[in-house]
Amino acid sequence: MPVSDLLAHRRADRGDHPAVVDAEGSLGYAGLGTAVDRAVGWLRAQGVTAGERVVHAGGNDRFFLALFYATLRIGAVFVPVHPDLTDTQLAHIVGDCSAALAICSPGAGDGARRTVEPARARQEAGQTPADDFAADVHDDDIAMLIYTSGTTGRPKGVVCPHRQMLASLDAINTCLGYRADDVVLCRLPLSFDYGLYQALLCALTGGTLVLAERAGDIGLLRAVERHGVTVVPLVPSLAQILALLQRKHQRPTRVRLFTNTGARPGRAVMAELLDAFPGSVFAPMYGMTECKRISILDPAEYAAHPDSVGWPIPGDHVRIVDADGTTLGPGRTGEIVVRGATVMAGYWGVPLEEQRRYVRRADGSLELHTGDQGRLDEDGRLYFVGRDDDMIKRRGIRLGLTEIEDAAERIPGVTAAVALRPDPEDGPLHLAVRSTLTPEEIRAHLTLRLDRARMPDRITLIDTVPLTANGKPDRAAARLLVDPPDPGRHSPDSPFAPPTQTRTSHAPVTV
Repeated sequence: MPVSDLLAHRRADRGDHPAVVDAEGSLGYAGLGTAVDRAVGWLRAQGVTAGERVVHAGGNDRFFLALFYATLRIGAVFVPVHPDLTDTQLAHIVGDCSAALAICSPGAGDGARRTVEPARARQEAGQTPADDFAADVHDDDIAMLIYTSGTTGRPKGVVCPHRQMLASLDAINTCLGYRADDVVLCRLPLSFDYGLYQALLCALTGGTLVLAERAGDIGLLRAVERHGVTVVPLVPSLAQILALLQRKHQRPTRVRLFTNTGARPGRAVMAELLDAFPGSVFAPMYGMTECKRISILDPAEYAAHPDSVGWPIPGDHVRIVDADGTTLGPGRTGEIVVRGATVMAGYWGVPLEEQRRYVRRADGSLELHTGDQGRLDEDGRLYFVGRDDDMIKRRGIRLGLTEIEDAAERIPGVTAAVALRPDPEDGPLHLAVRSTLTPEEIRAHLTLRLDRARMPDRITLIDTVPLTANGKPDRAAARLLVDPPDPGRHSPDSPFAPPTQTRTSHAPVTV
């Protein structure tokens, strides 16, 4: 079944039910279906055919969803990119996937067969007659390419077939239990798979997706109350915002479930959030673009196992391996390796033998070597220790920077922490902290929680934690915040580094 059939089913059985709420208002499944029909006609008028790539640099709105479903319905491949990427970044993606159509700025889309600016595409598609064409799409056909952030080099497109996307949806929903009466607040970019999968989970269950822009953070709580939001996918910054707003205004809400994947809100922030939204629970998750979700913790187990990212999702198998590839037993830290129904089909245009992450097994299936460090407990729960670029060897001990951040965020009064990678690796360790405590007070708490190898040499207070476009803490930007570069020395940013969002901070306090 093609992924686009999810919307077709809801159009048939829940046509009048709100499918999406955006800046234009509410649109039912029938209305969204009509928008998809028009987008199908528009794409075909642009000459797009099955298997060709459509790059879209669009924001969070109904046109994004209409274009996504329309692209898949005609058998083409959707390539979502964040609208804040530079022309250089976009041009690399357009060229790498040999796009037939690029919906982006003209300069960025020069490498495509045809380029249309987003505002014009939206207008033209809205005026195109509806087209009910649907290609014969097979389960193993490619639905999407999602490009990785490119922090370790030029971004690579993760190949996402219809089969794996649907398997991911089914497995995630088996664990989280989204419902037909759910209203999901999505402040995440739809170009980010965590955001897009909120739309797909709503289509799977018949729920309603509420799209919120970051610029409207002050009105988030009003949106939660007005639309009867029941599910909120979190990034750390959103957890802090909602906890602060709800403590201040104490509005009645229907929120029942918070979820999170990637960078995790501090334990103190989550305690405040769950207390501020009575009746809500928290489901931490672990995943990556190359596999979507890998594990999900049952919310009922969060109190007893707050550091775990849960059990492997249905259909996936996780093992921990050492540097030689030997499988390690419970409690041993090593690389997280996963196989199963949700493992995507490798990287676009890269021969399999050159793909370090994906390895072909004897049975022909792919196994994903995540590069992330973790461990399994005796019962099989997974604990995430750190990503590739989070791991350092200090004073003879291999450790994850996230371990230090987690220890700091457990301190009452600390809302966020970012450990900066030492350079050289065994050099001084710097911790940037958002807190009401002094650096001396934080250090006193940390001496009770961390060994000598993990203890920061320097602690700096900051007013805000810089974030990437996907809402994750940005270590590079945090370093610039606490250690501004010498103005006489030029240090250009990588053209492929992810965009950041920062706010001006007061002078940092350091100890």
